[in-house]
Amino acid sequence: MNTLLKEIEVLGVHEKLQLVEDLWDSIDKELMPPMSDALKAELDRRAAWADAHPGSGTSLQDIALSLGVRL
Repeated sequence: MNTLLKEIEVLGVHEKLQLVEDLWDSIDKELMPPMSDALKAELDRRAAWADAHPGSGTSLQDIALSLGVRL
């Protein structure tokens, strides 16, 4: 591990940021399973409803207020 840290220390800022991004992407792929067709269809249905009924939803501010949470 010590050798790895020494190799990272010599990287430039942009290279370190790219490494962090690559690591994050690899973690995301391990933790987040692929979206099922059913979930995708449900999200598409909800988005279509929201587009067809502008202003009918509840704002994030109102939801937070109802939960007693400050944004």
